[in-house]
Amino acid sequence: MSYNFSDNIQRGILYLAKSDKDFFINSSDLVQEDYFEYPAHSTIFKVVKDHYEKYKNLPNDDIILESVKPFKGERELLSDYSDELEYINNLDTSSIQNKEFILDRVEDFAKKEAMKRAIHRSLELIKQGKVADVETVVRDALLVNRNVNVGQEYFDDFSDRWKRVFDREEQDRYRTLLPDLDKSLEGGLGPKELAMVVAPPGVGKSLWLVNQACMGLTEGRNVLYVSLEMREDKVAQRFDSILTGYNQGKLKEVSSQLQVQERLQIFQDKFNAKLVIKEFPTATATVNTLRALLVQLQNHSDFVPDLIIVDYLELLRPTTEVQQEYHAQQRISEELRGLAMEHNCLLWTATQTNRQGRMVKVITDAELGDSYGKIRTCDFAISLNQTTEEFDNGQMRSFVIKSRNGRPRFIVPMNVDYGNLRMGQAEYASGDE
Repeated sequence: MSYNFSDNIQRGILYLAKSDKDFFINSSDLVQEDYFEYPAHSTIFKVVKDHYEKYKNLPNDDIILESVKPFKGERELLSDYSDELEYINNLDTSSIQNKEFILDRVEDFAKKEAMKRAIHRSLELIKQGKVADVETVVRDALLVNRNVNVGQEYFDDFSDRWKRVFDREEQDRYRTLLPDLDKSLEGGLGPKELAMVVAPPGVGKSLWLVNQACMGLTEGRNVLYVSLEMREDKVAQRFDSILTGYNQGKLKEVSSQLQVQERLQIFQDKFNAKLVIKEFPTATATVNTLRALLVQLQNHSDFVPDLIIVDYLELLRPTTEVQQEYHAQQRISEELRGLAMEHNCLLWTATQTNRQGRMVKVITDAELGDSYGKIRTCDFAISLNQTTEEFDNGQMRSFVIKSRNGRPRFIVPMNVDYGNLRMGQAEYASGDE
C-alpha cells in the first residue's frame, strides 16, 4: 500500500529525510520504500537509508545520483532522478516547514500499515498451525512508533545523573508494606522494576499483592490488578476490606453496603487513584496478552497504570513454547520485567516455593519452586514465613531474599489481621540489629 499523502508531502518526506538528520533518525524505522507512490521516490529513499546505515551521515545529491545507478530501471534515465531531486529541493517551504506534522502523519500511516500487515501475516501463521507466533507478530505491530531513546551519554550526562542520584525528592519511589524494607531501599522500589513475593500455597502471597496494590492507591497511583486464579469480584471484595477496614464477614451484611460505599468514595476523593481488576482463565494468558490489555485500557478507558500486579507467575504461559518448566518460568520472569520497562511502571508478582518451603523456618532462594532462574531477573524478592503458632496469633515474618538496590537477607516481623486482611510491620527491635 502506498502513501495517500499529496505528492508534495511525499516529496517533503524525501527532502527532510536527505537533509535533516533528526527527521531521518525519527522516521527511518517508520518509512518503507514501497510506501512511496512513485518508483523514483522509493529508490531515492532506499539509497539515502543505505548510505546512512553504512557511513552514519546523509548523502548529498551527487552521491544520491551515483548510488541510484544500480537500482534504476532500464527505461529510466539518470536525468529523471536529477530532475526529481531538483523538484524536491525547490519545494514550497510551507510544505516542509512543519516537521512535527509530517512526522505525525508518517507515524500514523506506519502504525496502520504495520497492523494491516500483521493481520495478513497472522492469517498465514494460523493456516500453517503456528498460532503461538501470532502474538509476537501483533505485539511488534503495536510497538511501532517514533519514540527514539539511544541511551545515556555517560560522560555528557554526568551532572544530570548525579543530580538524579542525590536528589531523592525527584525520584519516584514505590513504598512497600514494611517501613524497614523501604529504609533499606532508600525510600522504596522504583519504576521499570520487577518485585516478587515468595511463599508456599495458602500462606498469603495474594494477600500481600492486594495490600501492595492498596499501598499504591494511597500514593495516588493507577493500579492494574491481573488475577489468573480468583474471579474479579472475589479480588474486589479483598480490596473492600483492606480499604475500608470492614471485616470480611461483615461485608456480606446488607446493612454494611451503604457505609462501605461511602468509605470507598471518601478514599477515592482523597487519593484520586484508579484501580482496574482483570481476570484471565488460568494458564491461558501470556505477557503479550497483558500488552494487548494495556493498549485497550489506554485507547478505550484512557487508563495507564503506574503499578501492575500479576497474581501469579506460574499461572502465565511463556509467549513461545518452552519444553522445560524451569526455562518456562525464567522466561516468564524475563518477559514481566520487560513489560515493566516498556511501560515505565513497577510490577509485582508472586511465585510458589517447592515442598521444602513448608518445612523450613525461613524460605530462601533454595526453596524456589521449579526454577531458580525466575529470581535472576527480578530486582527485589521477599519470602513470607509462618508457623502454625504464628498463624494463630496473626503473625508472619518476611525475609529479603534478593535486593538489587538495597540490603538483602534480613527478617522483618509482620502482623496480619485476617478479619480485614490488612498486613503491616510488627513492633520489634530494628532489623538492623
